[in-house]
Formats: sequence, structure tokens, C-alpha cells
Amino acid sequence: MIALVTGANGLLGNHIVQALLEDGHTVKAMVRPTSNLKALEGLDIEYAYGDVRDGAALRAAADGCDTIFHTAAVFSYWGFSQEEMDQTAREGAINVVDAARDAGVDRLVLTSSAGVLGRNTEQTPMTEASSPDLESMPAYFQSKALQEQVAFERAEEQNVDLVCVNPAVILGPNDQKPSASMGTITNYLFDPLKLTWPGGVNIVHAQDCARGHVLLAEKGESGERYLLGADNWRWKRVHETISRLCNVAKPTIRLNAKTALLGASLMEFGAKFTGKPPQATRDQAMQVGNYFWYNHTKAARLGYRSRSTRDAILETLAWLLDSPHLSESQRKSLNPSIELETMRRKLQPTDS
Repeated sequence: MIALVTGANGLLGNHIVQALLEDGHTVKAMVRPTSNLKALEGLDIEYAYGDVRDGAALRAAADGCDTIFHTAAVFSYWGFSQEEMDQTAREGAINVVDAARDAGVDRLVLTSSAGVLGRNTEQTPMTEASSPDLESMPAYFQSKALQEQVAFERAEEQNVDLVCVNPAVILGPNDQKPSASMGTITNYLFDPLKLTWPGGVNIVHAQDCARGHVLLAEKGESGERYLLGADNWRWKRVHETISRLCNVAKPTIRLNAKTALLGASLMEFGAKFTGKPPQATRDQAMQVGNYFWYNHTKAARLGYRSRSTRDAILETLAWLLDSPHLSESQRKSLNPSIELETMRRKLQPTDS
């Protein structure tokens, strides 16, 4: 396989690149000229520079490739308008399908999000066939739904083989930016009140999600979407796991939806003065009490496997402890468990 990976420096993108290389494939990484490339250091890859909104740059990058993994997107809950996110989603989807057509690739793998299925007030894991409820969902999820729609329509028009992948929340090491998902960890670690809330989440390890992408490039059915996830956990269990691994306080206060919305509104107000992103946004607070749980049986039938959510949290924390995302004072405030310290040493690079 000769694969182009857009957004290759991101959390998912860099793990897809590594999974492809481990399987002996050739990789071309498309990144912006200003991208942080630390996650790709030392890898035997070719770089293509450009923005997915630039059709000519994308077509040039796809030349000579037989597979495209399109992971590039605006993933944020703050700092981008709905219009900006929609523009990137729409233009990126059209351009990548057209690039796939012009390059004559065998398959285009589109990274969407499990969030396109919307909210669920019931504790029943959603499937690919679930009816979406996107009302009052964050702009990011709505932009991903738009991206899917545009990509599928364009692929049908241009006769391009397209498979859509819908990951749950992705965590893992080597999250250099970091992604918005890292807030799942850091927001609780450094929350002085140690808040938790009702509802649930599905968290998947970035390596497993990347492996799932490669699997679906080879075995997925054209025109289909596939959920990739791991365990379905309540938020309290997520927070208690972080607490035990880092020896910080357990959750002490359980927010309800109204209190969460009030708190997020105040955080957004404060962010206008500090210039820093709020710890939580109103879009996120409006999801409190919902269950973002998923059933990935469809992908599992093709061979997809995932490690536990606990392992994803453990390895993310182990990498985070030595990352540039923590200040020295934050690092000193933590008391890693023996298990976490062991994983931390395991993830540290060794001299060759």
C-alpha cells in the first residue's frame, strides 16, 4: 500500500502513519507548513505540505498513492465558529474525494466521529444504524456530520470507493498539539473541586483506532460507516480511574446539567478576558447526562480489537507526565501510582 495520510501530525494521524509503517506500507504525510511535526520525528516517510482546503495541493499529494486516509479536521470546542468548521469540513471532503478520483486510488478512508450519531439519554450503546439527534450538539460534531454527507455524495458522483470511520473519544500517547480529547484527562487532574457528572463516554486508545483504520482500508465495505470504540463507562468511573492512577482526590461533587451549563457560561465569560480557552464550554456542558456509548460489533466482525479504556487512560497519563503540556508545578502536584510510574518508564525512549 502507498498511503497518503492527511493531518498526519495529529493524535490519530501519527498513529495511523506508525501502524502503516509497521505493516510495511509506504507513507506520504500531508501536513501544513506550520505544523508541529514532533510526533513524526524519525519516521521513514515523505512529506507533502499544504492545506486540505487547497484542492491543487491535495491532488499533488495524492499523486502516486493507492489509498488515502483523511483525518485532517478542525477539532476544537472553542475558538472556531460553526462557519469556519463547516468550511473546512465541506471543502476538505470535496477536495479529498476529487483528489482520490484524479489519483485513481483504490480506497478513500474518511475519519468522521461517533459524535455524528448525536446524544442518547438511554444507557443503550448506539450503532451505525442509530437515528442521529444532533440538536444542541457542539459545532465540531455538526461539522463532522456535514463532512460525512458531502463526502458520501461526492464519492457517489465521482465513483470513488469510500469507507467512513467513526471513532469514539480518542486518547493515547504522542498527542503533541494536544487534541481537544486531552481535556478529558487534564480538566479532572487540575480541577480543585474534583467535579464529576452524570452520563457516560466511550474512550478508545489511539493505537487501536489507527489499527482499525488500516483494517477497514483493507476489509471495510465501500459506502459503509464503522464505529471504533472500546468500553462504555460512566463519567464517574473515568474520574475515579484518573484519581487512583495519579493519587489525586476522588470526585467530590456531582454536577447536574443546569449547574454545568452555568459553570461553563462563567468559564467562557472569563476566557474573553484571559485569552485562554475555557476549561469547559456551554456546548460541552449541554451534553451532561447523556450517554455517548457505542457498539463496535460491525468492525469487530472484520477483526477490529481494542484494549480496555483503563489502558488508554493509563498510557495517556504516562506520556502526559513527561510531556510539554504540564508545567513544573502541575507535575509536582501529582503523585503517580506504582503502576503509572512503571508505564511511564516503559514509554520513555531508550538509547539505541
